[in-house]
Amino acid sequence: MDTIAALATPPGLSAIAVVRVSGPAVRQVCKTILPEFKMPPRAACLTKAKSNNNSQLSTLNSQLLANNSQQIIDNLIAIFFPAPNSYTGEDVLELFPHGNPFIVRRLIEEICKVNGVRLANRGEFTERAFLNGKMDLTQAEAVGDILLASNSKSLNNALRLLSGEVSGEIKGLAESVKEASAMLELDVDFAEDLGGELRVESGELRVESCLREILLGLDALKKRFRKAGNELPRAVLFGVPNAGKSSLINALVREERLLVSEVPGTTRDFVEVPLHLHSGDILLIDTAGLADAAQNEIDMRAMQKSREILEKANLKILVADISAPLPKEFEKWQNTANITVYTHKDIKKNSQLSTLNSQLTFQVASPKNEGIKEIREKLDDIFFPKEEREEAWIASERQIGCIKKAEECVLRALQAGAVELAAFEMREARNALCSITGEISDESVLNAIFGSYCIGK
Repeated sequence: MDTIAALATPPGLSAIAVVRVSGPAVRQVCKTILPEFKMPPRAACLTKAKSNNNSQLSTLNSQLLANNSQQIIDNLIAIFFPAPNSYTGEDVLELFPHGNPFIVRRLIEEICKVNGVRLANRGEFTERAFLNGKMDLTQAEAVGDILLASNSKSLNNALRLLSGEVSGEIKGLAESVKEASAMLELDVDFAEDLGGELRVESGELRVESCLREILLGLDALKKRFRKAGNELPRAVLFGVPNAGKSSLINALVREERLLVSEVPGTTRDFVEVPLHLHSGDILLIDTAGLADAAQNEIDMRAMQKSREILEKANLKILVADISAPLPKEFEKWQNTANITVYTHKDIKKNSQLSTLNSQLTFQVASPKNEGIKEIREKLDDIFFPKEEREEAWIASERQIGCIKKAEECVLRALQAGAVELAAFEMREARNALCSITGEISDESVLNAIFGSYCIGK
């Protein structure tokens, strides 16, 4: 088997980069590129990576001139993980050079000069971990979920999947299917004596009871499916021109991301800004101000765009200037808003404010950050509510498809008149469950899963 190498961190300038090597040639890579590294298991060691410039010399000359011919690439940290106690189950070398793209490129080039070493394909490290029995396919897919998680709940669920929480349940159901199949296969052996029909005595009742329990387990798993979505939830800010929407967003994200001006109508098109909350990330969307009448065609198109964005919002935040007269349409707008925020708290209040009722109303002074912390906390509560620990959910459509197929097979087994047909359907049900964990796997499925991962993972 080839030895694979790849950069495991994003390309570009950084303090530290991570280069990962896995396979049978790892020890040769250490001897060639890291001649001073003694390869203690699972110990971080400061060492030197050197170029293999003497590869064309004779063995005698190589030994005599090694010290002079090898150039230092970088001083780095190296950790050696001997098989099978590594991520992939193979010998693994992890290198931590300075995050200079030139250094990283030279290091990988030198590693790939060693016989039997090549650049890794997408997801090949995790694929090898699966093939070497370090994790099942459900856990391997959880690795991808961890990489894409944008909030605490999704991350915690992915970590539970990686720990094997759902895998254990699926394997338990597969074992129950296997036991039911064994009972049916026994009936097949006596089918001639039974006239080809399912037994109506205690044996049949025992099989039927087992199949119905399996159906209950499959139905429970099916209900725990949550379609994965990579889009962040959207909180749309709207209101009259110059109400302070852009200033409010700048205060919430704690940096000057949007242009702010006293001139009304500065924002003409919607602008998306990510907001990092304690429990996850959302998108704040600034929109052009709404008014009773448009000033010109551009103004009219901007307001129309704002209304379209509002229709797609997960949360609508009405922003109003507390120091200015409220527009005629204010109450109508407030009825559509989930949250109302009055800006310019540091300026004299509008007397109309006392006549309005809203459970989610905030008053802020963006330049002084007054009230900003409270809004951030409320947004965190709304988008990421604290719930009691629940069962791990399934985010993979592939897995839920296999569960549904197994359920259909068990239902057909219950309805089958001939014991041979019932036994066949139960074998298909078990195959469907085993394909979830990868006990039975198809190469195209593996390519689709691991091909979606980044190189180096």
